[in-house]
Amino acid sequence: MNSRELKERIRSSLPIETYIGRFVTLKRYNRNYKGLCPFHREKTPSFNVVPDKGIYHCFGCGRGGDIFAFVMEHEGVEFREAMEILARAAGIDTSNLQKNEKKDPAYDLLMRTARLYNEYLAEPAGANYLNYLKGRGIQQESIKKFQIGASPDQWQFLLEKFPEELKTMERVSLARKSEKTGKHFDFFRGRIMFPIRDASGQVVGFGGRILPGSDNPAKYMNSPESPVFHKSKVLYGLFENIASIRRNRAAIVTEGYLDVVGLAEVGIDSAVAPLGTALTLDHVHQLKRYADHVTLMLDGDAAGREAARKGASLLIGQGFQSSRMFFLPTGMDPFDLSRKYTGKAIGEFLESSVSSDSYLIFYTLFPDVLGRAFQRFADPEKPAELTEGIRGLIHDLRFDEPPGLEEKKAAVDRFQQLYTDIEDSIIREFYAQEAARILGIDVGGLVQQLKLRAGDSQNSRGERRPRPEGDSAGSTSSFPTAGASGSAGAGGGRSSSSSGMGIMRPGSPGGEGAVAADSGPADQNRNPDRTGNRGAGGQPRSEASAPMNPEITRNKEQLIRCERSLMVKLLSYPNLLSAHLNELRQLDFEDQDSEILWRVLEDRFLTGEGWDEDVLIHSNLPSRVMQSFSGLLAADSRSEGNAATETTFKELLLHHRILESKKQMSEIRGQMVVADEVEQSYLWERYSALLKETKSLEFQLRSQSAQNPKKPTHQGESGPTGVEN
Repeated sequence: MNSRELKERIRSSLPIETYIGRFVTLKRYNRNYKGLCPFHREKTPSFNVVPDKGIYHCFGCGRGGDIFAFVMEHEGVEFREAMEILARAAGIDTSNLQKNEKKDPAYDLLMRTARLYNEYLAEPAGANYLNYLKGRGIQQESIKKFQIGASPDQWQFLLEKFPEELKTMERVSLARKSEKTGKHFDFFRGRIMFPIRDASGQVVGFGGRILPGSDNPAKYMNSPESPVFHKSKVLYGLFENIASIRRNRAAIVTEGYLDVVGLAEVGIDSAVAPLGTALTLDHVHQLKRYADHVTLMLDGDAAGREAARKGASLLIGQGFQSSRMFFLPTGMDPFDLSRKYTGKAIGEFLESSVSSDSYLIFYTLFPDVLGRAFQRFADPEKPAELTEGIRGLIHDLRFDEPPGLEEKKAAVDRFQQLYTDIEDSIIREFYAQEAARILGIDVGGLVQQLKLRAGDSQNSRGERRPRPEGDSAGSTSSFPTAGASGSAGAGGGRSSSSSGMGIMRPGSPGGEGAVAADSGPADQNRNPDRTGNRGAGGQPRSEASAPMNPEITRNKEQLIRCERSLMVKLLSYPNLLSAHLNELRQLDFEDQDSEILWRVLEDRFLTGEGWDEDVLIHSNLPSRVMQSFSGLLAADSRSEGNAATETTFKELLLHHRILESKKQMSEIRGQMVVADEVEQSYLWERYSALLKETKSLEFQLRSQSAQNPKKPTHQGESGPTGVEN
């Protein structure tokens, strides 16, 4: 029996509601079950189990997935351990699997080596190493918890202990062969040894530190990469502190082994450390499994500031929107902090930490200003003052010297790439607003400048056409304002997922963001220099680009809901794909999760595999995609007949095209603010064409909706088509 066969046996033998019911009190709700979420505190049940689909989803915290995902989340284990736990629960014998998939002997050798190093520390020969640890204040309990040991300053200590395992020792770099003599020798010699474990507790490598006074230039040394050790995927201290991290859903990222050990000794047992490398995407993925909040605890020197920037980008990019930064004066590390202050005091220091997104934005705009601030506020005797000073600079704009016009222009240049790289439209708008606040300029003007510099590549569809020659109505061309967009909501169904992007129903057009029947040229000149329409700091401001540009933001949110609704229909009704393949291939996805799922479904269709709703479980999708759509599937009703489903799907496709057109129209209105007369003529031509197309699509949608008047609404929606009236 292989792993895939075991997975299928577990699924067929152990109903998801039966297993989860061991840990959560579930009450039947129609065909599903509800209970209090085991992953966050709540008083009203929002945790749903859907037996027909083999999934669970919490509408409070957003966690969801299949039975294996539940065990991994609940027990804090890797997939293999989760499979073994479920196999035992289902009464399935896995001994045959273990024979077929034999464990690498390197794990056993590394475990025995860790035990050997730890025992050597307690022997008389290891007294120097033990005295060093005691001199640093390391307690015996920590030596036991982290299994700290020592490698003798001998060339063949391990080789003599394990003479029959030379090949395995070479594979994991416990032993090396001399190029000069051809003899083998121990890789680690004369060092304090820190076993490195993966999240399941397996020793996969070692970190070694020399004693003071050694003539070895390499103060720290990690195991080289091996078949069982990949330093970019392992965090020191995660296994030892995993219970606390899972319990509090929070982790602190430090820089070294002793930082983790020292903080644990004062009661802060949620720290982890990368292994001689910067934080990586794999590290962040591991943290995501056990924590919702991450604080980076870093040195305030130039390298630490740059590491903070990279770490902030990674964390924010993977959904840690509440991640934070705490900086220490140069020369002080978290271990030093733990020797001088109590855990309570350090906890109070951490309360002054800076939000990662604020730090990232300010660092991008004014790295030199931030660098001077780090020097100005650094005081080893008052470690909290550095972060408090940085926080005051970022949030209260306490500049030592206010930046001038040229500095602000250069700042916008630096901000351009950060802004362009952000895929989430809501986060992108927030970043623009925060950057505008720091720069002291109008957010609408900033956004338009950023889009123009990028050639409008992020938001407009298609290539820009050549400018028309001559002067059409350019000098006097007027343009519709944001106010020409109507007011009531079309397709603005409420969110039904924790991400705020739930299932939507297409509704009658002419609602929120729709183009009014009398939309057209307004009787005012759109040149900002002549209208006097200026924002903060005297910067031109467009009515279509007010702070946060709510029309475009709302439109993008509706696009995401529409795309997710389309994918949910495809999951439940695979035949829809063959009927609408060409239309689906033309979708320009706003939602990355929907696009990932679409690629999976399209590939299965083209290869003839087909699917059912279990495709979420079988396709190795990213966890965030699984969570997004497990919630939507749990909320989706399948009470429509096939004909009604076909009609609804057609409406969704039409609605997506309408939203795309309106999005482009909103963007064009914003571009007009800074366009010259020739550009205005070109933009007006594009706008008119889009307006005509949108009205035609809205007419088609009204006709389609009239043929499907009795569509069921979703929970939390109102109106005959699920549209808020």
